[in-house]
Order: sequence, then C-alpha cells, then structure tokens
Amino acid sequence: MVVVLILGLLVNFHCTDAFGHLRSVVGSSAGAIGEQPLSKIAIHKTTLALSDFASIQASPLLLGLKGEDTAWVVVDFVNEEPSNDDWIGVFSPAKFNASNCIVENNSEVQAPYTCSAPIKYKYANHSNPDYTTTKNASVRFQLINQREDFSFALFAGGLSNPKLKAITNSIAFANPKAPVYPRLAHGKSWNEMTVTWTSGYNIEEAIPFVEWGWKGKEQKRSPAGTLTFEQNSMCGPPTSTVGWRDPGFIHTSHLKDLWPNIK
Repeated sequence: MVVVLILGLLVNFHCTDAFGHLRSVVGSSAGAIGEQPLSKIAIHKTTLALSDFASIQASPLLLGLKGEDTAWVVVDFVNEEPSNDDWIGVFSPAKFNASNCIVENNSEVQAPYTCSAPIKYKYANHSNPDYTTTKNASVRFQLINQREDFSFALFAGGLSNPKLKAITNSIAFANPKAPVYPRLAHGKSWNEMTVTWTSGYNIEEAIPFVEWGWKGKEQKRSPAGTLTFEQNSMCGPPTSTVGWRDPGFIHTSHLKDLWPNIK
C-alpha cells in the first residue's frame, strides 16, 4: 500500500518539476549541551585585513543542475601567513559587507566591515593538519538551497577577533526558487493531514498545490495557501536590520477525507 504525494507549483510560463517523494530535513547537533558554535563568532569585531598573499575560491559555481536541493562545495585557499586560528566562513547572501546592511535609522552601516554572520564555518586546518606548513588547504561544505547565493571568506584572528583576509566568488543553485523541504503534520480533524513547504514563488508567479493519491490510481489535487512575512514585521533590531533574512514563501495544503487501514 503506497500513497504518492507530489508537491507542485503551476508557474505562469511552465510547470515546475514535481517531487516524487517526501524528504525530511533533520538538523544534527554536535552537542546538545553548551554554547551554540556559531554564537562564538564575534562577527561585530571584524576588521579588514585583505592581503595579496591570501586567496580563496569555491567550486562548482552552479549547484543543483539535476534538481538537487543540497550540494557539496569545495573551497580551496592559500595563506602566506597561516595560523591554526584561521577559519573559513560561509555567507548567504553572498554580499555581506557593511554597505549592504541598513541600521534602524536608515543610514548605512559604517562598521563593522561585515554585518551578517556566517551560516557555517570550519577551521582552515580541518582537512589538513599541516596547513601552517603547507600554507594551503581545502575544506568541503554541504549547502542547502536557501533562495540566495553563497560566498566564502578566509579569516585570521580566530573566532573572537576576526580579520577578513580573502573572499571567494559567489556560487548559487540553478533554481533558487524551487519548492523544497515538505513537512507533514496532523490536520484539524482526525482524517486530515497538512503539507507545508517553502519556495521562492509568490502567488503572482505560481499556483501551489499538492497532488496525492494511491500509486497507480487517479490522483487528487489539493490547493495550497501562501504566506510570508517581511522585514517591517519584525519587532526591532537586529532582526529588523542586520539580522534580517528573507524567509521565502510558505505554502500549506490540507489533505482531507483520509481513512486509516484502507486496503
């Protein structure tokens, strides 16, 4: 007994690729007790230390060419003055310098030199214990489609006193707006289920729906509602200023008249 559930978005110029299965996204925690690793980064103390003797690049440039919503990226870097405190940060959106951030009084941020925190990081010697001798190394990051491009930066000074040494090119997913990460939940009634997913398509671009039913039999289509929230919906800084990130569009569909133990 197999029920097939397909998420779809009828776009005004074409129909997007549909999902043939549901995928769960589970976040792992390296340590359930203690300080959250990213909170250790004092990004507000960042200073510029760009060097002609340090470089960093990421590949491939385009991710998800076969419709994948996750991808591995290789980051290669060189630093003529390496230290075991050096680290690589992942930023999304790719442009994270202060000129792209707006503070509460609508004036541009002048300092620090970066106003968004990395979404991931690894120490430069993560894959090469001899980094301080070889002065070059590479690390791999797994990225998920978050509707924005990505860039990578090499920092010296450790997490508490970051010094920006070099920045990569930007990379992106082929279809950043793709519908991703469906979630199932109980509905309001015992015979209902809700399906929620996220995309970059607003209601003027696409009609969201769920196609579902028994495998090999006629499928039903259930419409979905679309919601989002904006920067001015936040109660105050930093979420309304430098901490803001566009959440995309959240689609929810209700599957009704479901019956248990039907053979």
